[in-house]
Amino acid sequence: MKVLTNMRLQACAVMILLVTVASASATGVCRTAITLKNGTQEILPDTLVQRFTYTHTVRDGKTCHLLNVIKNGEVAMTIDTDSIVALDYGEMTHYEHFAGDWWLVMSPNGQPNEQGVMVTEAVSARVHAVLPAPGTPEYGRLIYCHIDSVPHRMGLRYDANFVLRYAHDDGSQRGTITLVLDDRHPVTSQQYAGDASTYAYFSDEATWYMGVSPQHEGGDTGKRYMYFVGQNIDTQHLEGMELTANWSDADQQDMEHEYSFPRQYQIYWITALDIPYSYIEHDEVGFIDIFASPRLMRHPWTKPLK
Repeated sequence: MKVLTNMRLQACAVMILLVTVASASATGVCRTAITLKNGTQEILPDTLVQRFTYTHTVRDGKTCHLLNVIKNGEVAMTIDTDSIVALDYGEMTHYEHFAGDWWLVMSPNGQPNEQGVMVTEAVSARVHAVLPAPGTPEYGRLIYCHIDSVPHRMGLRYDANFVLRYAHDDGSQRGTITLVLDDRHPVTSQQYAGDASTYAYFSDEATWYMGVSPQHEGGDTGKRYMYFVGQNIDTQHLEGMELTANWSDADQQDMEHEYSFPRQYQIYWITALDIPYSYIEHDEVGFIDIFASPRLMRHPWTKPLK
């Protein structure tokens, strides 16, 4: 009983800290930053979070104390207090602005209509971004992004993880975020299980499923790793690359702003036989999809009214 009582007091102390510091906060955009034991940090701005509540539940006979994040009148996130390393309240930085919920908006390869013409519309993939823990080498430089389900024309569900590089110049009040297309690390621990018909359309009669190349050393490994890569314009090879979007301090105040990556490049969502992926070694099996015009937005894309 004494142990449980201490746990309740510790959890309540966290809530008291939130309330006390919030009442003394300065003007401007403020946020609650919660550093977790898994080495990441959640950023929760006042502009989105209505309040925090404290509850507890019993799991496997153990009482767990929970911090609930309330957005739009609903619990948007629940954090076990045992997983919290540190909690801080203060003014949000330009770097912290990129944590939280985003949408990766892009145009997939499309599919043929009744006339055989390829038709596509923009799709929106929900992204949740967290920061590395303060004090680590990656803090201030990287943003970790996760997609629960990458849009797929046949409804297959696969998650994806990618990294954004961050830079900002205080003097010019401008910065960049850079989407890292990584040919060394698959986007997920899952392996692709779709058949040839589930790959992107090559034409109205065929898909971008190539199968295992006879030039691949060792033949079919039986693996179907998934990567996000780009195409080198000069060599036409698929490879890892970085796509940069420019922004200003003023852009961060505009909830409608689109952080657009270079339109001449596309994101190739591919399957491959090996880790890392190598175009030269003929690792690719096919293109699950090809996403054009990628950009980050604070809300899903909606078709403009004519």
